[in-house]
Order: sequence, then C-alpha cells, then structure tokens
Amino acid sequence: MYKFTEVQESDINDFNKIDPKGHIFQTSYWSLVKKDWSHKFICGYDSEDNKVLATTLLLRKIPYINKYMAYAPRGFVCDFTNKELLAEFTEFLRSYSKINNIAFLTVDPDVHLMENEVLLDSGNDIKNFLNSLGYKNTDSKNFEAIQPNFVFRLPLPTGEDKNAIKKEVFKSFSSKTRYNIKVAEERGLSVEVYDKDNLTEEVLERFHEIMVTTGKRDNFIVRHKGYFKDMITEIYPYCRLYMVKYSYENDFKRLSDKLKKQEEAREKALAKIEEQKEKLKTETEEGKIGRIQKKISDAENKYKESLRQIEGFTQKIADIEEFKGQEIYLSGSIYLYYGGKAWYLYGASENILRDTMPNFAMQWSMISDSIDLDCYLYDFRGVSGDLNPENPLYGLYKFKKGFNGNFVEFIGEFDLVNSNLLYNAYKKAFPKFKEIRNKMLNNKQ
Repeated sequence: MYKFTEVQESDINDFNKIDPKGHIFQTSYWSLVKKDWSHKFICGYDSEDNKVLATTLLLRKIPYINKYMAYAPRGFVCDFTNKELLAEFTEFLRSYSKINNIAFLTVDPDVHLMENEVLLDSGNDIKNFLNSLGYKNTDSKNFEAIQPNFVFRLPLPTGEDKNAIKKEVFKSFSSKTRYNIKVAEERGLSVEVYDKDNLTEEVLERFHEIMVTTGKRDNFIVRHKGYFKDMITEIYPYCRLYMVKYSYENDFKRLSDKLKKQEEAREKALAKIEEQKEKLKTETEEGKIGRIQKKISDAENKYKESLRQIEGFTQKIADIEEFKGQEIYLSGSIYLYYGGKAWYLYGASENILRDTMPNFAMQWSMISDSIDLDCYLYDFRGVSGDLNPENPLYGLYKFKKGFNGNFVEFIGEFDLVNSNLLYNAYKKAFPKFKEIRNKMLNNKQ
C-alpha cells in the first residue's frame, strides 16, 4: 500500500534531481513559468515512508464552468515498472480529480517506446498497462501533441577530464556535422551565454525577433517576449539563453587570409609547372621524363584547386559586403539543465548568412557546456516521426541525427478522464484552435 499527499515545492524538486525519470518540467521552477496555470505538488510514499513518486500537476480552468483540465508534463516521476504503484496512484488521481473538479488529466511520461526504430519490450509493456488502467492513449507523428513524441537524445560520458570527453563526443558526430562546426569556427562566429544575472532587454528583444522570423518561416507559434524572460528569471540558475553572433570584421579577415594563402598556392603551383617544363625540354631519359610529367600533372591539379578556392573565397567576400562593419546575432536558443540532464528547448535562426553554420556552433556550445555541468544526457527535443525525405520536417531530423544521438519515440500521451463530454469537446476543438491561434499570432508578429 502506498500513500499520496500534496507536498511543498522542495519535496518535488529534490526528487526530480535524483530520480532517473526526473525532468525539469516536473519541478516547481517550470510551474512558475506557466502563469496561466495553477499547480499542485503531489508525492507518493511506500510503507516505510520512502518517497517513491512525485508529480507536478498544472491546472487550467475550462472557460465558463467550474471545471479544470490538468497536465503533468513529462510526468509522473516514478518507477514505471512498479505496476502496483501506478495502479494505486491512478485510483488516487481519480478521487483527487473529482474532489478538485478536474475534468481530465493528461500525462506524457518520459518512457521510451522505441530507440533507433527498435521496439523496447519494457516501454511497450508500460504502455499496455496504462491502457489497461483506463487511460486513453494518443500517439503523434509530428508535433500534434503537447510535447514532441519523437526526440533525439545524446548520452554524454562523465568524468574529470572534460577536454577528453569533449573530444570523444565531437569525434562521434557525423563527418558533415564536424565539418559544419569547424566552418562556424573558421567564419569567426562567437557564442554568448546569458542568464538572469547578465541578460539585457536588447539581447532578449533580438532573440525574440529571430524567434518571430523562424516562426513565420517554419509555421509554428511564437511565445511573447515576456514568456522567455520569465523562463530565464524563474528557472534560474537552470535556464540559459545562447546567442550566436556574426562579426563582419572577423569573417572578412579570415576569408581574406584564406584567399591570400590560395593566391600564394596558385603562384607556387604555377612556378612549379614552369620549372618542371623547363627540365622536360632538356631531359632525354625515359624514366626521368615520366617522373617530371607526373610532377607537372600534380602541380596542375594544385593550380586548378587553388583557382577553385580563390573563386569561392572571392565570392564569399563579395557576398558579405552588405554586412560590412556590422555584428549580427544569427541564432539563439533556450537551454535548460537539471539533475544531470540538459534540454535544447527553443531554437531560432535568421534567414541570412546561413552558410556560416550558426546552429551547429550553438549546439556544440550547449553540448560542451552540458559536459562541463556533468550532465549525462543532452536532449535535442522534437523531431518528426515521419522519416519520409519528402516531409518538410525531414531536414530537422537530419540536422539532429548528425550529432549521433538516439532517435527516441515516447509511449505517448495518456488521458485520465472524469468527464467524457468535456474531454471529447476539448479533443475536437483544440487542434483547430491551435491551428487558428498559430496563424493569428504569427501574422500579428
């Protein structure tokens, strides 16, 4: 037998910090950000008074009636293989929901159903058991659910030698991802990190502008600026804003240096060709003639390659001329960490200078910092579960896959329903409401 009771925020936060299923969305910090919702903190205890379960319920009033919808984001936090615990807590929630006028309650547990497209028997068993308890299950392929049902999660080694760990992790990335990170470094991008202590209104405003640009480009809802400020303030010190800055001066200098090296390589190759051709005029021994011709061929190839590089660098310098004298934020992200885990929560990027690879620089910076923070997991968050290359979201999948994380499918959303009438009305109306709201907000911004 287990007992369940409302608790203080410290009880919730402490449990989330140490439990393997702990999640920052289940802490009191996250509930402070959700200002349109009230919250309840509940813990479960075994017969020896050991804490075995914790959950934060967010409650929102249904308009015009004295009923609420409740949501436990990435909850509950417990051992999901303990079926007795799940069964007893479900019965508790049924009674608790009636007492507190909760029409229905949604949970989307941090339980893996599939990893790298391989079904996990443990996750499938938990999913079936929750269904047998009376929860109504909903799966999604794209981003129809409250939380993404498909994510990439990168396991991180831990230890004292952080530099060695970073080298190991970097080496695990795909060759294309490593190349793009190096491109960002070579183009002179810098990454700035902000939290409550050093955040300015100017930086926050710029991040929000980039979010609006991204929302219009990719057709998703953009939160108001105050929401991001609340996150950085209320979740401190576990929330950071990363901003990637482009500097024309840095980029121009690096490109000019590379252009100069290629021009020198061109002249060197040209000189080599002329030198070997002069030798060829007087050489009569067949073996030596062959070797000279080989040297001429090699030099000609180097000459052609230097011409190609010169053309590329010259074009890049011309392309950035419009940004002369400027420093520009190209991308930004909201980053969370807690209890040994880190999450890439929101990301935004400009439509310009995309060939400088700012998003790769940003991700590598967050992963590196996660290693410094002794995190054992970095969560890239949502991707589509539809892996058809024709899917508009396939590019996001390819981008995150390049960092060599595990492609994870969760067991989905589960609803515990007390009022079928209100629940069915919500399920029918919410997708349409969400679509209209997205269009209205993005058009307004």
